[in-house]
Amino acid sequence: MTWQGGKLRRDAGQPVRFAPLKALAGQQDDAEKSLGGLAHALNGFGKALKVHVRLVTGAEGETVQHWEIQGGTKTGKVRKGEPKDADVVVVMRPETWALIAQGQLAPYEAMYRGKLRVGGDFELAKRIVKHLTDPAAQYVSPC
Repeated sequence: MTWQGGKLRRDAGQPVRFAPLKALAGQQDDAEKSLGGLAHALNGFGKALKVHVRLVTGAEGETVQHWEIQGGTKTGKVRKGEPKDADVVVVMRPETWALIAQGQLAPYEAMYRGKLRVGGDFELAKRIVKHLTDPAAQYVSPC
């Protein structure tokens, strides 16, 4: 910290880099295939869970695709449609999901940039991200 003009200021250091997920999709994969990769990756989570993914398109968010991902069981499932209940709700644009699924954008970075919103059990959402993090990258918790 430095003293400047009567105020204490933090020195600018390296920004914290959040770890991306292990790749769940390829460059040309559509939402269904990449969300299927998410369901498959959640098989070994250890606890049954439902994630509701809302992919929002249009300038005013007028079109929403609802996806239900079930994980934590022997076979993960993905289904297009709005689930009746979900443990975690994730809202983003399809292009944001594509970057996350390809391992090019960390979910926490997307959230802090305002490109992703999370609802429901946030602690469970953090555990899911930790489970899906690329093992080659160092996991950094957001809080």
